[in-house]
Amino acid sequence: YFKKYSVLISFYREVKIIAKDNNQTKAKGAAPKIKTVYNGNEGLTIKVPRRNDVWFYNIYRRCSDDNINRDIGWVRGAATDIIDTSVRTKWGKTYTYTLVAYFYNGGTSSVSNKMTYVRVPPVKYTSAKAESNTKIKLRWKSTVGYSNFSGYEIQYAKSQNNLSNKNGSYRAVTVKKGSASKTLSGLSKGTTYYIRIRAYKGVKLGNGKWKKCFSTYTKIAKVKTKSIKPVTKYRALLIGNSDYLYARDLRGPKNGVKAMAATLSKYHYSTTRKYNLTKSQILSAISSTFRGADSDDVSLFFYNGHGAIDDSKRMGYLAGVDSSGLSMTELASALKKIPGKVIVILDSCYSGNGIAKKGGPEFSPEAFNQSAVDAFAAADSAVSDGGVMEKNGELRNGKFLVLASGSKDEVTYDVEINGIWGGAFTRNFVQGAGCSFPGGSYTGRIPCDSNNDKKVSLKEMYTYTRRNVSAILSVQHVTCYPYGSSGVIFKK
Repeated sequence: YFKKYSVLISFYREVKIIAKDNNQTKAKGAAPKIKTVYNGNEGLTIKVPRRNDVWFYNIYRRCSDDNINRDIGWVRGAATDIIDTSVRTKWGKTYTYTLVAYFYNGGTSSVSNKMTYVRVPPVKYTSAKAESNTKIKLRWKSTVGYSNFSGYEIQYAKSQNNLSNKNGSYRAVTVKKGSASKTLSGLSKGTTYYIRIRAYKGVKLGNGKWKKCFSTYTKIAKVKTKSIKPVTKYRALLIGNSDYLYARDLRGPKNGVKAMAATLSKYHYSTTRKYNLTKSQILSAISSTFRGADSDDVSLFFYNGHGAIDDSKRMGYLAGVDSSGLSMTELASALKKIPGKVIVILDSCYSGNGIAKKGGPEFSPEAFNQSAVDAFAAADSAVSDGGVMEKNGELRNGKFLVLASGSKDEVTYDVEINGIWGGAFTRNFVQGAGCSFPGGSYTGRIPCDSNNDKKVSLKEMYTYTRRNVSAILSVQHVTCYPYGSSGVIFKK
């Protein structure tokens, strides 16, 4: 019955007869204890204690198919592993094993503890490949057609010894039944990982507890993550609201969007232009434009149009053309979902509400750094507190960089210069980037780049636009978050 320990049937019968006769006069000894049962390549392996007082163990097996207890063979007391080869190809069936010990003095033991296990089929890799610096994609299939199982367990480590060593340091993730692939993420750049997979099934025991029965492991896959410099993708969503149902139409936003699109395209951004949106359409545009962004990417949101303010709540809103309002908190919540760095540029009345403390004072450069955070700063805090702060080396200082055309209670203005309408803030933003308004032609120099490093930080653009906008309109004061940030908005 067992590959390692099979003997002549006649000898087995003789041993049982002798034990039976001796048992009439000898007391029962201590019952054996099965240590564990697990899946092996040749069948189910039963681990038993090696005992010098035991002549042999008799093994009994009950199958969930018919619930009949069968005498399936014996093994000497000096053995530690018993392999039930008769279940080698019987996938998905549940088996319960017990033992009875026969002693040298002729006595027998009581029945051992029960150990239940499922013959779960093994798994086979189809591929294991590095997808990036931090990701490895695994694909697999079951060796046999079998659906009655719970899922897969994937184990991976930086050392093969950590997988084979019971106390080794490795990570394990589970995948639900029905999946045939898994991407391991958050890995180290240029590092070799050792990975193996096994299937499992949850089994409810007689005592009401559940246990996992595992298949054998796949062969260990050895995969090295890539060591390439990540490519940062720059995306910009530019919204111009000018034709309102219940408010005065604006003449500047179309020119503002045109100028921003031409300017940002000079600085590696791919741009999406949208006009005359409602609140729901703005949220939909955010979702579609920035879909697919990852932690290395930069996403820029620009809005040029009417703003509104709720005096009772001291909250600013972007005005949809149908009179719907998108609050700064709602905007921050939508943009927070985008992986990577998010830059927010607002040219609207009351846009400073995206930065101002609720009910707080007007901002000046001196007061700003001591102010409580705004909706975007609150979103930054939530990201940080959750332990998932985006890691972007070039665009640092939190998730958000915010530049607003005015302080929280200020009305901002379109201005006409040489017959061309445009927001005073947007006009100076474009010119500070070295481009014409509204055509966006690059002049060959970047006026706001104070240190001439071909990179424009939030601090540099804030300083430039605040000075120049206030020179045109003394009642309008550009604000930013975080004040003094060296986070880069764009670069050549």
